Amino acid sequence: MERVERKNRKSIEIEPKQSILKNEMLKSGIFSIVASISVITMSFYFSEYSDSTTIRDVGLIFGILVGIIPFTIHQLKEVQRRDSIDRNLPVFLLALLSSVQSGANLIKAIEQAADRNLGALTPELKNLRANISWGTPIEEAFENFAERTGTRVSRRVTVLLEMAMKIGGDVTENLEMIQKHVSEMQNIEKSRKSALQPYTYTIYISFVVFLAVAVLLTTSFFTEIEKVQEGLLAAGSGTDGLFGSLASMEIEKLESALFNMAVIEAVFGGLAAGKIGSGSYVAGTKHVVVMIVIAVIAFNVM
Repeated sequence: MERVERKNRKSIEIEPKQSILKNEMLKSGIFSIVASISVITMSFYFSEYSDSTTIRDVGLIFGILVGIIPFTIHQLKEVQRRDSIDRNLPVFLLALLSSVQSGANLIKAIEQAADRNLGALTPELKNLRANISWGTPIEEAFENFAERTGTRVSRRVTVLLEMAMKIGGDVTENLEMIQKHVSEMQNIEKSRKSALQPYTYTIYISFVVFLAVAVLLTTSFFTEIEKVQEGLLAAGSGTDGLFGSLASMEIEKLESALFNMAVIEAVFGGLAAGKIGSGSYVAGTKHVVVMIVIAVIAFNVM
């Protein structure tokens, strides 16, 4: 009875644990939402005591940033983890090939590969080894491995390894084909990113050009209009005459409109840059944060 309980306890220990990243994301997500709402509420509260809308607009932007920056940081960590896994998969396959050529079977080769330093792939291989050693069905162990790694390349490698084990035959030849296939996939992905990188630069360049034009309007053109308005008011012309429309022009609303347009372009441009560069809109959040910060600095410092 005691032996059964000990075995059950050990089996529970090797159950896939929930990702620490997800737990941290949940905690920081709740904190960031509360902080974001607090910043936005305070900005609207203090803007009631000011005739300018700058406090409200900047507070709203920073409130949004407080909400998305923690998510962006976690996303960057997850991207780095997945990149490390994909980068070490060819090395993992070469280690399997070397072990098989030395006389080990494929299962033993996988267990030996878990002792190697393969970056973020090593903990997942140790989890796979633990599942296999405690009698988990190979299909289930591989499925768990694919879900934990979370990359398209690792899932494909898992499927190919399962097929190699089921089909049998020359395992060495099968591993060589899988390793070559994965290396070619990664080379194609690198070529794709290199080819699309200039388009990401184009998005940033167009955004900077828009900011330059907007800042030039607010610091030069709108300033001259304000001087004309002051002259008209001093002369008592009011809204009459040829330049009457200038006297009624609300410069602050125009500046606010340009700022809002810059933020909108930062959001959509950043998401597009993420989709082009990394193949995911979620990866564009870091570009969104960078562009919004640049816009805030451009409109409030320059």
